[in-house]
Amino acid sequence: MILFNSIKNLKMFLYKQKKMQADIKKQTLELVWAHVYHDSIRGKEFLEKLPLNIGRWAGNYTFFYILSRALMEYRPLKIIEFGLGESTKMISAYMENELLDSQHLVIEQNEDWLNNFLTRFRLSERTTVEILPQIKVDYEGEFINAYKGIEKFTKNKYDLFVIDGPLKSEVISRIDIFGFLENAEHSDQFIIILDDCQRKGEQRTFEAICEILNDKDIIYTKNKFRGSETVGVIATEEYKWITSI
Repeated sequence: MILFNSIKNLKMFLYKQKKMQADIKKQTLELVWAHVYHDSIRGKEFLEKLPLNIGRWAGNYTFFYILSRALMEYRPLKIIEFGLGESTKMISAYMENELLDSQHLVIEQNEDWLNNFLTRFRLSERTTVEILPQIKVDYEGEFINAYKGIEKFTKNKYDLFVIDGPLKSEVISRIDIFGFLENAEHSDQFIIILDDCQRKGEQRTFEAICEILNDKDIIYTKNKFRGSETVGVIATEEYKWITSI
């Protein structure tokens, strides 16, 4: 019995050590991304002064570096964002300062959150927020969070998809992007940024996006960038270099 308890305690100790080392590695990577992000926006006063709250419920430095580079380098004309938040501030700031011909649509589920957000931040006049309630939909036998009425937008074309909503689902998550991709044509060019790809649901979504693009013979590249969280990026041929920044 004493030997059994000793082995059990040793296994628990080793598990905790392994988890601690993994957490330290994530935080170290995040510090690197923080430096990379701040270096990348140096000299852009509108970004240096932007009141972003990075981390925790919002995207991490990995996410914001990738988003900023996508906006900076590729200057998308039509942007759709799932989930209102800190990334909305960045996109809107780019709209006001550099992307003067772009349009930005935000899909948000909570009107109270929108009203609270607007007391603290003024959006670009070319940013539109649509309130679509979160519902449960049946996807391959699983009930998944989705936006009610998203189908009225799925035939529109977008250059940049920023996915950080709705709330997560366990088996597969944030499936609203699928409708847009089902309507995509071979010549369409776009970037998809999928946050929280360290989670099982988002990992499956990332895989499913690739499966849809493969079925439609759309050429793309993909990558995952790891910091405190993991960000998945999928880009068609015209934007492929965003996956190697």
